[in-house]
Amino acid sequence: MKTSSALAFMVMAASQMLTSLPAQALQLKETYKDWAVYVNDSSSTKTCFAISRPKDMHPKGVSRGDVFFYVSSWPSDKVNNEISINIGYPLDGESAPSAIIGANQFNLFAEGDKAFIADENIEVKLVKAMQKGSTLVVKGRSKRGTATTDKYSLLGISAALKRVSAECK
Repeated sequence: MKTSSALAFMVMAASQMLTSLPAQALQLKETYKDWAVYVNDSSSTKTCFAISRPKDMHPKGVSRGDVFFYVSSWPSDKVNNEISINIGYPLDGESAPSAIIGANQFNLFAEGDKAFIADENIEVKLVKAMQKGSTLVVKGRSKRGTATTDKYSLLGISAALKRVSAECK
């Protein structure tokens, strides 16, 4: 289990991610090493997601908002394992952020301070690579031109995604 301060951060990040939901609607189901699983089933649309924050961020000392990576499922919309990344600053729309696991690079598209994958087939490949890998690197560039590199641990991702799947059948 994470320390209580890390869990508090996850709750805060999750609450901000789902701003249309009251914070009490989110339920922490379990923490799996470096990933936490949350469920919102108080509305007509049940949502489940695994969330993590970077273990390392570069450059140091750059002012950024909350930074986290999440994998979400909405059974009512038949959405499973949708990738979303909150980068913590407005992204430069001219440069594509990327997610890297080992030798595999996955190109993302920017929307404000978030990054997504446009192609569902590529998204499936990224999730599979996450389950086999140990580190995920996300690179982006702000509107001001600052290049950032965030390193996420993938410890616990397989168990977290299994729980997301079980919660959001």
